[in-house]
Amino acid sequence: MLKRINRLKKKKEFNYIYKKGEVAHSSSFTIHFVKAYRPYAQIGISVSKQVGNSVVRSRVKRIISEACRLNIDKFAIKNYVITAKETIRDKKSDEIELELMRVLKKQGLMRESDV
Repeated sequence: MLKRINRLKKKKEFNYIYKKGEVAHSSSFTIHFVKAYRPYAQIGISVSKQVGNSVVRSRVKRIISEACRLNIDKFAIKNYVITAKETIRDKKSDEIELELMRVLKKQGLMRESDV
């Protein structure tokens, strides 16, 4: 699980990022991001009912959260909202982590020392 300081929880934070942020797409998720107002990265995870029932949605959230926790030091200092797509339900955790890092690198969202 992500540390408390690295989590976004409030609806207004999510809405701000959706409204003002830029977007990066992947086959399994969409990443919305905006410049951070704190000196560290913060991440919110959103999984809609289209992905599956509550058990599947919780599993997807846990996998994305763990992938982010393991690599939080590589994220550029921005606020992110990761929205899962339907295709993510069939993927394994290591595939999701690899795809997340690939999208971050492609969009230039990794810290300079890790690129």
